[in-house]
Amino acid sequence: MLTAYAIQLLSNASLMAVVVFVPLLARDLGANSSQIGLLVGVYQATLLASSVLFGRWVDYGDRKRFVVYGLLVSFVALTAHAFVRNLGGLFLARALAGLCVGVFPAALMAYFYDRSTFLGRFVGFGSLGWGIGAVTLGLLRSAWVFPFAGVTMVIAAVLAMIGLAHQHVRLDQPFLDTRVLRRNWRIYLSFFLRHLGAFSIWTIFPVFLSDLGASRLWVGIVYAINPLGQFVFMSLLDRASEKLLIALGFVLSVLVFAAFGVVTNFKQVIPIQVFLALSWSCLYLGSLKELMRLNPERSTAAGMFQSVLNLAAVGGALLEGVTGAFGYRTVMFVAAGLALAGGLLYQFVPERRA
Repeated sequence: MLTAYAIQLLSNASLMAVVVFVPLLARDLGANSSQIGLLVGVYQATLLASSVLFGRWVDYGDRKRFVVYGLLVSFVALTAHAFVRNLGGLFLARALAGLCVGVFPAALMAYFYDRSTFLGRFVGFGSLGWGIGAVTLGLLRSAWVFPFAGVTMVIAAVLAMIGLAHQHVRLDQPFLDTRVLRRNWRIYLSFFLRHLGAFSIWTIFPVFLSDLGASRLWVGIVYAINPLGQFVFMSLLDRASEKLLIALGFVLSVLVFAAFGVVTNFKQVIPIQVFLALSWSCLYLGSLKELMRLNPERSTAAGMFQSVLNLAAVGGALLEGVTGAFGYRTVMFVAAGLALAGGLLYQFVPERRA
């Protein structure tokens, strides 16, 4: 299982460095706040489509093959960013990246779960990768960000070729089947509402920190606190009840997003990031554990869960285009309200098992 942990860490480090850097690059290329939101939305839209398709397809094939090929095409897509010279080229590169990056995560998650039920530690390694990617971004020259991301992704692909075993699956179901969605709509919709608000924040978060006085190194450090905290918290929370984790995750999300709305200096964001890490750890791990418990179609459920995140990211980017016109505080407080709505939905709508 060490190979799966390493792939999770390396692929997330690669992606995080690019995700944090792209809004800053877009602004350097002349993009305004709305264009940055649209750029993020394009990436998330293509990632959504890819995650839905390949998340389902994985349940009818060899999971190792999807992981290997997904990592290789992601390497190509991320490396292509290094040749971008204008805003239009950046839009094309992000659209391609979304299509490629959606190929492997659901396959890797299902591969791991069929060999070990300790999801917290595995997901935590992904968060550790995010932290490493964010810190590395702060240390790299701009010209080296995309080569770093590409090389890291190709190393993960080589590890997958060598270290993963073949894992063939074949569901006795039609390819087009809505049972997973009908069974889990409560989890998906409540998480969608929370992440819709969250991603309206993340769309402009690097710029928000910069306007609060953070250098690019400090932007990377502040970003890194969240995933590094997740790495610690997810390992500690692995045995907790998923329902308790989800409820706590929603409560903390409301408080954290509201707190973002009252900060006046980037250093005040640092302690809030610790509680953000705890809120995400609780909510993401709890939701994922519940989906794995309820669904034999694990790749499909995981791929659809990723697609919900992507759909929320698209909506969040568009939402920021509206709320952002009224300032950062409006973005943060609207996000807090959406997290509250998601928590109430999860709490008061009964679970469906059919």
